[in-house]
Amino acid sequence: MKIILLLIGFMGVSCVAAADPAKDLKEVEAKLKESPDDPMLHTRKSQLLFASGKEQAAIDHAAVALEKFKLAGDDLAWIKLGSIETDRFRVDVHFNLGPRERAEKKDGIVRPYSFRIYDKGDPPQLVQILDFEIGYYKGKASTAAIGEMIRGGHANYGIVDPKSKFSVVKKKVLNLIASKK
Repeated sequence: MKIILLLIGFMGVSCVAAADPAKDLKEVEAKLKESPDDPMLHTRKSQLLFASGKEQAAIDHAAVALEKFKLAGDDLAWIKLGSIETDRFRVDVHFNLGPRERAEKKDGIVRPYSFRIYDKGDPPQLVQILDFEIGYYKGKASTAAIGEMIRGGHANYGIVDPKSKFSVVKKKVLNLIASKK
């Protein structure tokens, strides 16, 4: 009986937390005043912004979290910002914190965020990982695309402006997965 009540209690807490991201965001912002360098608080703020529908603000703030992880010497590889549901897929949006994303931008490809696409099976299976990729040349973003690493190779699914907002990249990704058979 205690286990059932405990499970119901945990389920209730998670439902309440997910039901009001604006309230949770205020709590996290208050905690950030006390601990402004805590990367996990910045991560949570990014997630709550995403859950509130403020996806670009979530992406922008995840960049702040990245800097806090670097300062803390924490090598976390990515943070999940949230999910997007389509009729056939769940798309998890990850902000990448890998070595290339942490390094000074000079020359090469950086993948600031990725879209992990799962089917709606039981259990869900990972179908594809698409990346928003930015190509840097002499420290300036010169190209960008939606791409995918496949068996040691690379597939490019379309060029986008390197200054594209998240909504543009998201639309391109959703269009790509809508055409999946």
